[in-house]
Amino acid sequence: MIQPLVYKFGGASIKDANAIKNIGALVKKRWTTGLVMVVSAAGDTTDRLEHLIDMALKQQSFDKELIQLLDYHEDICRGLFHPGHGVFARVDNQFAQLRRTLENLSLKADGDFFYDQVIGFGELISTRIIQEYLCELGCACLWQDARELVRTDSQTKMAKVDWALTMQYCRRALFPKLEKFPVVTQGFIGTDLLGNTTTLGREGSDFTAAIMGVSLGASSVTIWKDVAGILNGDPDIFPEAVKFEYLDFEEAAEMTYYGAKVIHPKTIKPLAKHGIPLYVKSFLNPDAAGTVIGSFGQAPRIPITIFKSKLTLIELRILDLSMIGGFHFELIYEVAKKMNWRIQLLQASAAHIAVLINDMPSTEEQLARPFREVFKVKSKSGLKMITVKNPTDAERTHYRQVAEKLYLEQNGPELIQWVYEESSPET
Repeated sequence: MIQPLVYKFGGASIKDANAIKNIGALVKKRWTTGLVMVVSAAGDTTDRLEHLIDMALKQQSFDKELIQLLDYHEDICRGLFHPGHGVFARVDNQFAQLRRTLENLSLKADGDFFYDQVIGFGELISTRIIQEYLCELGCACLWQDARELVRTDSQTKMAKVDWALTMQYCRRALFPKLEKFPVVTQGFIGTDLLGNTTTLGREGSDFTAAIMGVSLGASSVTIWKDVAGILNGDPDIFPEAVKFEYLDFEEAAEMTYYGAKVIHPKTIKPLAKHGIPLYVKSFLNPDAAGTVIGSFGQAPRIPITIFKSKLTLIELRILDLSMIGGFHFELIYEVAKKMNWRIQLLQASAAHIAVLINDMPSTEEQLARPFREVFKVKSKSGLKMITVKNPTDAERTHYRQVAEKLYLEQNGPELIQWVYEESSPET
């Protein structure tokens, strides 16, 4: 039995015809049976689909925007195929299905459910184009609907994977195909037990690649990006950022948790559990080494700086001083789970707790309501956090000065964090 290899290509790598030609050359050079290619929506398609969803829910006309999105994909096809190629009919058919879904009144009763039924069309369309183009290059491959593989619960926008069922479906559907041909499939989407399309969270295609890698026992997973690998800071902010040759799974997981955007946060855990190495490489320079993430033990102690925006701070002060103690953490985590909050930082004293979460579309009253019986509550949205791992004295001094209006500081020997006003300068 073959041991598969998983490649993931994001939207930037297939944003136009020239970008897809580059990916075609990259893949052709590395062509092999057993290859699974997980592909995102092209360019900014997901953003544009979110706009269409918003317009449809508000019962606004979306004809112009839908035609513009169709023109964008047809323009890509015109740069890759002759005018009579069958891919044009396939793309038109996908857009006809997209229109019917956007116009389906029964789906709009639940906006989040409606979102999941629409948003995956970007991946369905892009993978049709990629698969057809690879075949044009002489790289015969098969198109596979990821919804036949990835099985989830019915939670909207952030479905949980049923790993046992997903492994069963992946192996049954893909192993016979991969013995003869590589396969192109979609990131981000799955199906619940009722047959409804589900999604794995924004930017979830990295996670899909990990799901495929684990389900198939892949030799490795490679995420192809527009950067040379994983750097110790955002190159747009830090021109001298250093690339890691290798990272331990634990170090990489911490980076994604604190807001590093190179890899989706859920990607690391399943690969680490099964010991499958993850490569992050540049599709602009595919022969370069990139970064490999694996079980290396102690990682290089290079300072790592991560910025995360759009955070909300909830400040809780105990009402009944006779109830001071650690009991309140259980309440906080119960509320976070129920409200689907992601806690970024939690800091406590005997009578006061600060909880930092990802910004939510909630009012102050909605944030405060679950805690009012126990705490006096204040909240502040639109905050930013700087996290520095392995800090030197220089980082400690510099960023303490940068974060002018400081709301929270956490300081330890291996990690420092500051939460401050979004409008404060970064460097």
